[in-house]
Amino acid sequence: MISTKNIRIEDFDYNLPEERIALYPLPERDASKLLVYKNGQISETVFKNIANQIPENALLVFNDTKVIHARIVTHTPTGSRIEIFCLEPIQPVDAQLMFQQKNRCIWKCFVGGNRKWKNGILQIEIDSKIKNQKSKIVVTRGKQVDDAWEIIFEWTGDMTFAEILDAIGKIPLPPYIDREAEESDEDRYQTIFAKEKGSVAAPTASLHFTEDVMKSLEKRNIKTATLTLHVGAGTFKPVTSEVIGDHLMHDEKVIVSQECLQKILKAKSENRPIIAVGTTSLRSLESLYWLEESANHVEQWTPYEVQGVHENHLTPRTSHLASKNLSFSTSLMINPGYEFKVANGIITNFHQPKSTLLLLISAIVGDDWRKIYDYALSHDFRFLSYGDSSLLFM
Repeated sequence: MISTKNIRIEDFDYNLPEERIALYPLPERDASKLLVYKNGQISETVFKNIANQIPENALLVFNDTKVIHARIVTHTPTGSRIEIFCLEPIQPVDAQLMFQQKNRCIWKCFVGGNRKWKNGILQIEIDSKIKNQKSKIVVTRGKQVDDAWEIIFEWTGDMTFAEILDAIGKIPLPPYIDREAEESDEDRYQTIFAKEKGSVAAPTASLHFTEDVMKSLEKRNIKTATLTLHVGAGTFKPVTSEVIGDHLMHDEKVIVSQECLQKILKAKSENRPIIAVGTTSLRSLESLYWLEESANHVEQWTPYEVQGVHENHLTPRTSHLASKNLSFSTSLMINPGYEFKVANGIITNFHQPKSTLLLLISAIVGDDWRKIYDYALSHDFRFLSYGDSSLLFM
């Protein structure tokens, strides 16, 4: 635990030229490059061929979250620009209930231009094509919550908050994609199986998948399962502390269906590889192992603090999880030295320097993360959310 907390973030830095950050996706999702790391060796192919790189009978676990129009740009009566970024629901706290709300709801939000918001109330008028009705939204700033604010939305008419966001919000591209969201992002910043609304960032490892790729997986008898983790803005939170022990990992909500659980348990019992599609799926899978009975949260440092042998509930015969759908939150932080309990590999993009996601990659491949990233940089791979992909085996 002491050595883990003393990991220095400066040891996970590398030079990422600005021109290597992909500002747009390729015209075809599965045309991206794929770096494959297995048994310490690196090879390269095209993502459309990924099925040939995955063992037959493996289980791929996807995140089916859907990105919401979380970014709202409006103006004060005097013309000052205010940007409201919806982070997570407060009232009601359940995401699906939130999007069905009518007339009123409360969100935790970042507020850009907050000092210019002198008056307590903003008004937004929309002419919605959804239900052929006009609606007036009254936006009130409540109390401060950490570095964000409680924002109260109230509106007239019969529209749900999901419809309100669709009408007035924009796709929230990551801060390192330095451009305004365009119409094409409505499609390309969503996965082909995006289903459950709630994320403010896409599970980008899944953006490369197409129907053709899914068919190629099926032909090789590669199984799939889906869970839901609503990605929060914390995924972009930089590590500002010198050592990891001083970094507060963000919480994210996870929903795992009974069907998904049964597939995971079956794969584990049959010793079949489980491949996480994205860091969000990986954190969800590993959190399942550490989720205690009757608990609804996995703490940041739990795996590093457990003394002795942890009772593994994630087995077909003893799992207290197997007979029910699960809804919990996790702030699990996967650092170098972490011993993986569920996943055997990951499909993922290339991540920012000095980030918790790069620490997670190092936990999988050790110091070879430098070899992998040096290869990607020297072989014209595109980086970050709209960039190329990798398949990393433990």
